[in-house]
This record gives sequence, structure tokens and C-alpha cells, in this order.
Amino acid sequence: MIAAGQTIGNYRILAKIGTGGMGAVYLAEHPQIGKRIALKVIHRELAGNKDVVQRFFQEARAVNKIGNEHIVEIHDFGVTPEGDHYYIMEYLDGKTLAHVMTHERALDVMRALHIGAQIASALAAAHASGVIHRDLKPDNIMLMNRLGDQDFVKVLDFGLAKMFAASGASAVQTAVGVLLGTPQYMSPEACESKRDIDHRTDIYALGVLLFQMMTGVLPFDGETMGEVLVKQVTVLPPVPRALNPAIPPSVEQILLRCLAKPVDARFATMLALRDALLDPESYLRGSPPIAPARSVAPGEAVVDGRQMLAAADARTRMMQQGGLPLQPPGASPGDAPYGSPGTSKQIPVPGLAMPTEPKMNTMRISTPIGYSSRPPRRVWPIVLVVGLLLGLGGGAFTVAWCGRPPGSATPSTAGASSAAGVVAVVDAPAPAVAVDAGIVVVPIALAKLTLDSKPSGATVYDPNGIALGKTPLKLEWPTGTAPVTFTLKLRGYRDRAHEMTVTSNTMTQIQLDKIPRAPGPVRGSGSPDRGAGDTELERPD
Repeated sequence: MIAAGQTIGNYRILAKIGTGGMGAVYLAEHPQIGKRIALKVIHRELAGNKDVVQRFFQEARAVNKIGNEHIVEIHDFGVTPEGDHYYIMEYLDGKTLAHVMTHERALDVMRALHIGAQIASALAAAHASGVIHRDLKPDNIMLMNRLGDQDFVKVLDFGLAKMFAASGASAVQTAVGVLLGTPQYMSPEACESKRDIDHRTDIYALGVLLFQMMTGVLPFDGETMGEVLVKQVTVLPPVPRALNPAIPPSVEQILLRCLAKPVDARFATMLALRDALLDPESYLRGSPPIAPARSVAPGEAVVDGRQMLAAADARTRMMQQGGLPLQPPGASPGDAPYGSPGTSKQIPVPGLAMPTEPKMNTMRISTPIGYSSRPPRRVWPIVLVVGLLLGLGGGAFTVAWCGRPPGSATPSTAGASSAAGVVAVVDAPAPAVAVDAGIVVVPIALAKLTLDSKPSGATVYDPNGIALGKTPLKLEWPTGTAPVTFTLKLRGYRDRAHEMTVTSNTMTQIQLDKIPRAPGPVRGSGSPDRGAGDTELERPD
């Protein structure tokens, strides 16, 4: 067991600074030159697992292959005489993104974009080297003070990284049906354990991170892992601006495109996502495809429609008065606006490792040209309403004049006007939420299903063949008009496919048919009695 004072390689162990499922991390120091490093060691009980050891050293090879300033550096690796597998990496004096969000919940939009652009830069370099991270989450993002940047990013833990050889095959194969990663940050294709997972799974995970940083909540969460996995595959993300009205429409579209369920609907490359994060308004002016979102459930939204419109109006007024006086990350409110003529000194943004150096416009997010949070005033709706009222009044006068009994009137309500370029569809039970430009809100509601079988204990599979649990089973499922087929399997009984349309809370009991026994040998008297060697035919699950 490794302890303080022990020497590994040229470094003396000072203290344990972290531990995880695969190993522990120690702070160590070179006794002659005083250089401090972090030493990661595999747990001894896992040292005999060849797959764990292979993934451990694969992480060192993957990081060394990439060589990006936003990825932790690994200097050496080896095995101690006692059999401890280790590698030596740079010591990072900072805080994880998980620690920061625990204390601050939701980050400022500009700060989140600054952090996200650095993560995208690191992963773009990884993808260019044929490496997919596959375990992006707040615990694996370190924020530190470097080069004058209080939020300089280092991406950690490539232990689940997928590396591709020249032939395109993965260096370490993952068995079908094995889930790798954290469910809340896994892409739909990773939740389904598909073989053809590519770099766009990291784009989805970064979208979850950006959503969480800006809203303070996860787009998909639940009480059980199964519930989270089902939501990742079947449920659209909520509207980000319903949770934080300070998010500009351009940034909202970037988040939703990252979280698109179809792989081809996301950003094609991490480099394209990084460029969008650096200049969101330019991205929106390029007329990107509109990404869908679901309407928020009652009580889910942190703000209401009036707050969202008020925030948009305030942003528009500030733009009309000469722009938004935004400060760079870490600047105090009393500092001069970032990039203003009165600024005597600007701290340059660290260079990026990709081929070109894009212009950094993250700190200058404005409302797109031609966009207004207030719909344009038109005269024809007023004329139409006045004409409708006159028509109704004339009809009532005619009925009264002719002495006919008045018919039942069907009340009509005028729909609330939405912002320019917006299509908003909201569930009937939910309060109407006004949404800003560039969003298509698709109604999605969850119904509570109770599936039981007779006899109980059958395994329930969803339409994709994923096991959801055993009957009696309670779960939530998106409502809709399309039929959904659940398959029930129980040893000794025939598989039963049950098709249903989920429109509301439903309780269903499904009768299973027992597989008949094989006929026994016929005895002299024609007795149906079975012999001692007779067996029951059963289908495997």
C-alpha cells in the first residue's frame, strides 16, 4: 500500500489528494529540484484485470498523442517492484467544474461560453488525433489560474477514451451491451451501447455540460439509471431560456443543436462547435438548422414568459443605447468595459492548438441584427378584430330582429402573439411560456405507466430491445399518438408483444400464454400419464 514518504521513481509521496473507482491520485515531489507532480496509481485489487490495466495505460498513450495545452500532461508511466501500475502527470492547482457549480449553481453565460470554447478546443485536438473522450463531465474539467485567465481549462481522465488505429478499428474493443460513462452525460447512441459511436458523442456531452453551466440543472435526470437512459434516448431537452432568460437566442440554438437526438443533426465537428461558441451571433446569422426542444412542465420553469420578454426588452434597449458593456471572465464590475477605448491593458486569450486562430468574440454577445423581442406593429390585425366584432354584433341584431332564439355561442380566444420568427407549441395543461427568436417548441409530456403480467415477474423490453425491469413495473413514458410496442418475456411462457398508444396515465395487465408440455409416451391402456423422463419445453428469454 502506497503511503506518504514512499519513493516511486524519482518522486517522494507527500499525500493522497484523490481517489476513484479505478485508482488513487497522490501528490509527490522531486526531492532535489522541488518539482511537484500528481501520481495516479491503479488499485491493487484491479491490477490483475488486464482490461483495466490496458485502459489505464491507454489513457497515457492517448494524452501523449494529442498534446494540447488544455489537456493534462502525462510525463511517465511504469510499474513499481511491488506491482503497482502508475503514471506521472502534471500537478494542477485549481478546482474542478463540479466544485465550482456546487457553490455557484448556474454560471454567467459569458463565463460558460469561455469555458466551453476551451473544452471544445481540447476535444477538437483529441478528435484530430483519433481519440474520443467518452466520459466528459464536471468532475473531469479542471479550472485554474494561468496566463492571467482565472478559468483556464484542463480536460482530465481519458481512461474511457476510444482510440482508432490507422485501419479505423478501435484499439480497445468494448463489448456490445456494455455501458461506459455517466448516464446524465451520455449520448443517446452511447445509452443504447451502439458500436458505431463516433466523435459526435463528445459534442452531445459538451452540450449537456453547457446546458448545466448556464441553467444550473441537467437536461435529463431521474431517480434511477434506467429512467435517465430512457430520457436520453426518447425525450427532447427543455427550452434553456425558460430556465435562464439571460441566455441569448443564438446561444440557446447552439445548446439545442448539441443535444439533438439524431447524430447527423448535431455539429459536424468539435471545431465547428468551438467556432460557434467563440462567436454565437455569427453562428445565428448563418441561418443554421433550427433545433427542437420540449415545452417545460408546470413548476419546471424557473422564470415565466413575462420575465423572458422583460429580459429580451432590456437587452434590446441596451443595444440601441450603444451596446452591452460586458467584462471578461474575472473582471470586477468597476473595471472598464472589455475592449473599450479606455482599457489600458488587455490580457490576450491563450493561443489555440488548431490550425487557425479564430477571432475571440465570446465576450461580445449581442442581439442579432433585425431581431426584436417585440413583434412588429401591424394595422391589419386591429382591422380584422374590429371587423369580426362588427360582424358578430350585426349577426346578433339580425337574430333578435327576426325573433329567433339565440344559438349557443362558441367562445374564441385570441392567441398570444409570439416573438418574431418563433413557432411555439405548448401543452394544454401547462402555462403558456413566451419564447424568443429561433426556437421551435415541441410538446412532450410524460405519462405514468404500470405494466403487470399474469403471472408476474416477466421482463419488459422497450421498442429498442432495452430491458426496463420486471412486472409489476412502473415507469414514465412520453405521450404521443404513435403506438408503442413493449415485449414481455418469462421463462416457460411465450413472448408477448403488447402494443399500446400512450396518451395518459395507464395501468395494464397482460396475460401470458404458457408453453405447452411435450406429449409423453403412449402406454398400453392409452393413459395420458407422463413418464419420469418427460420434460417441459421452454423458450429462452
